[in-house]
Amino acid sequence: MEMKLLDFIDTCDLKTQGETERLGCFVFYSYKEQSKVAFIMTQIGSLFSDSSFSMPNPSRLKKNLIQERSMKETADKNALEFTPAALQRYEQEYQKLWEDYKTIISDSDLLDETIFCGKRDYLTKIVKQINNTYKNNCFDACAVLMRRLFEILLILSYEHNQKEYEIKDTDGNYCMLDKIIGIVIGKNSLTLSRIKNKFDTFRKVGNFSAHGLTYCASKKDIDDIKLNYRVMLQELYEKAGLSNNGDETNGK
Repeated sequence: MEMKLLDFIDTCDLKTQGETERLGCFVFYSYKEQSKVAFIMTQIGSLFSDSSFSMPNPSRLKKNLIQERSMKETADKNALEFTPAALQRYEQEYQKLWEDYKTIISDSDLLDETIFCGKRDYLTKIVKQINNTYKNNCFDACAVLMRRLFEILLILSYEHNQKEYEIKDTDGNYCMLDKIIGIVIGKNSLTLSRIKNKFDTFRKVGNFSAHGLTYCASKKDIDDIKLNYRVMLQELYEKAGLSNNGDETNGK
């Protein structure tokens, strides 16, 4: 994860830090962002000037860094580097700023994100997870997520058409997916195309990956259904009011 310098300064409140601690933070920033491990004083000075801080006296600053055991001279005496203890301290205090548990790296590896993302936040996350797991050979995870997205879109389609009562039980809960598929095919109140005849295949592929004791999905298992799956998605996005001409809000 890239951390912008100004964000780092604000997050660490460097404006209130002493010059030695401020310098240590700047050096740690360069260590994380540029993989630098050794710094000459002119480079250290540029870290201050690039951040609109006045550069303290280089000789005094170098002396303080060494005395406080934040940094030490390299073997050739031409540069400074973190002491192991200081580096560990900065890692403990600031490493979390580079940790990212939200970004999903994906690029339409299976599903076209220009078509299926940007409608509702949770759908976008699922689509991106599908693409990410497919790209990284996690085909069981991919299959389970594909089944989940399929089930969600069926429910959204019934809700959008105000027919959700058709797929609920007597207690008002949504039926299991296999029963919903039976209702879709039997009543066809959504007026779906013949792609509905492939619906149970999507369910089975996801079920095998979720519940099969020894089963492990392969790339071929996903590839065998991906064309029909995309056709299904486009049709259900339309039925759910999520097409380009439909509801593109980030609501429920």
